[in-house]
Amino acid sequence: MKFARWTFVGLILLGLVAIMQLIALETHREVHLFEAPPSGKSITFLLGKDKPGQHYFQLAESHFLWDTVEKSDQVVKSVLTLSGVIDYLNTNISSNTPWDVVNIVVHGNMWSGLSVPMWDEGERAFPKELYRAAKSGQFPAIANMTVNEHTRINIWACGIGRNPLIKLALSSIFTTPSGITPQIYASPDFVIFKEDSHGQVRRLRADYWPYFFRRGYRPSDSEIALALSRQFPEDTIDWRGALVREESDEKVSFTEQFHVPVSWTVLYQDKSSRPEVGTQEQQMDWIKSQPELMQKIADLDIPLDKYKWTVNKIIYKHPDGHEQPAIKAIGMSTVLCVLHPIEI
Repeated sequence: MKFARWTFVGLILLGLVAIMQLIALETHREVHLFEAPPSGKSITFLLGKDKPGQHYFQLAESHFLWDTVEKSDQVVKSVLTLSGVIDYLNTNISSNTPWDVVNIVVHGNMWSGLSVPMWDEGERAFPKELYRAAKSGQFPAIANMTVNEHTRINIWACGIGRNPLIKLALSSIFTTPSGITPQIYASPDFVIFKEDSHGQVRRLRADYWPYFFRRGYRPSDSEIALALSRQFPEDTIDWRGALVREESDEKVSFTEQFHVPVSWTVLYQDKSSRPEVGTQEQQMDWIKSQPELMQKIADLDIPLDKYKWTVNKIIYKHPDGHEQPAIKAIGMSTVLCVLHPIEI
């Protein structure tokens, strides 16, 4: 399905008002995001599991179980898809009373969206794919009595609130068939959960400045610092100092990095019609000859030369078992973000 460039640009413009509202909201304290009547129901979904050496979801669970302001009545770890969240909210409603506060904790970023499948065995929630799925009705409908206009749905994922398509998609997904839309908040800043000196896990915010490079080809710290100072000349960040720190003490800048993947597969009628991609030049020629792939890269707003590409001839196996010659390309860009904690 093709999505015209002018349509995408139009959606970006339509979403700018929503994004400005989000950024303005972020300048105020976030206590209101957890306000609920005394009898209100709150729930937190942890959409992911920690990899070895990571503690994001572990700390988030502790925070939403015990924090005096933001704690939830229930923390759910068994749901791992966006459609599963809707099914759970619909199924576990009691006494026809809408949910008051719904937290969704998930890895994500403004470039590649939410790091979670949209449904079982489904595609990752990339911004454009998420928007298409939401607008085409592929998600289960959230029941009219599950939420109301006072329900607060908070999505905690790093920087997703700065992508207009994600905001528009989430609004569509959580709007009931009768047109009721809850109050949706998508975090525009990085989300950090950190244990303090008293053993309490706090939720922190951090502003961020991105630097992109090909995975496995990180430039020197001096080169990165110089590039950031030129890209953000009005910001007074100690770039060199931030680049040698990987953890926050809530006062100074530090860094965090992650990868943004792009995957593309093209099927061919037979092996003879499949072009050669044995050299780097042939691989790049093939990548540039794929207009939809190039549009996908443009949508991510990461330059083509900031990806490390692997392009191979493969045999693609269809769901019904039959096989077909294909070429598969995988691009991987690393995003190094300089983060600076800011007051919640």
